[in-house]
Amino acid sequence: MPPDAIRAGIVGAGWMGQVHARSWVRNAPRGVIAAVTDVSEARARALSDEHTGGQARTYPDLDALLADPDVDAVDICLPHHLHADAIVKAARAGKQVFCEKPLCLSFDEARRIKRALDETGVTLVCAHNNLFQLPLVEARRLIADGVVGRVYDVESFEIGRNVGLLTGRAPVRLAAGESSFAWRKDLSRMGGAELLDTGWHGAYRLLALADSRPTEVVAMLGNHHVKELPGEDTGHVLVRFASGMQGSLLTSWAFSGEPEAPQFRVSGQLATLAGGITRLVVAPTNWPSRPAERTWDTTHGESYVREVTHFLDVLLDGAESQASWHHAVRTLQLIRGAYLSAEQRRVVDLPEDPLEL
Repeated sequence: MPPDAIRAGIVGAGWMGQVHARSWVRNAPRGVIAAVTDVSEARARALSDEHTGGQARTYPDLDALLADPDVDAVDICLPHHLHADAIVKAARAGKQVFCEKPLCLSFDEARRIKRALDETGVTLVCAHNNLFQLPLVEARRLIADGVVGRVYDVESFEIGRNVGLLTGRAPVRLAAGESSFAWRKDLSRMGGAELLDTGWHGAYRLLALADSRPTEVVAMLGNHHVKELPGEDTGHVLVRFASGMQGSLLTSWAFSGEPEAPQFRVSGQLATLAGGITRLVVAPTNWPSRPAERTWDTTHGESYVREVTHFLDVLLDGAESQASWHHAVRTLQLIRGAYLSAEQRRVVDLPEDPLEL
């Protein structure tokens, strides 16, 4: 192991812990899994065995893992309601932090996190894996280079029919322990519903493409398919930005898009961009110009590998974080504003301070 390798402790060995573990293995030797903790001792051991050959130490709880001097950073893969406390504890223990979405559930939690980061100097990078989809990276470069000209409208789509998500059928084989999905039926642990969960991806993608502060939001929510969910399974969110551009987010567990459906669309003065996981189309505004298309030989899973790579780049090379506390809190503000809009049936103003509504 190189002397500057980051030794990570994975916190939560469920479905997402497994996904992250595979990504750490792909990033060796710059990053290695040194420790694992989970409420299920069997699940922690299984992750260590599968991904490190049993070399990663297993601990019964977060406090024990944080006491390990050979752990440099933690990778938090816990239910939503546990994120804030885990981040604060890790920061107080001097561990760098990589955390799954959402950052937290409330502005009060976000303030506690920021205070802990400021007081300790610990780095937090949020696991916003969709920022590292190659078509999105290229689209943001083209926008910055002026290919689109003035941006008028940005759309983000995060949709997929929910098949057994709340019945406990994880897409990976897990050792004994609570289902990775059972907690989503509990509003106190979930903190919201689909919009706060999968919709978080669509929201931070929208903000990254707009590259402008959201100033107004209006939303309509509904539950069409996932009746076990204590809230919406579908959300349609409209946003106005400080630059004058408009944006929209459509996110759902009730239906799927057509094959090759885009995850985003950016429309502007000179061109429209539309992209997904493997494909980006650039269509000049002047009809009947022929669109240009670029494809990548990649998968959605590769974005998890690249987000860990980015975390390591930030820690080891001083790269600027693409998924900082500020970016995550602006995402939280947008989503909490959307919930407030749907509840009160009105347009909600979003203050410049991301910790206010």
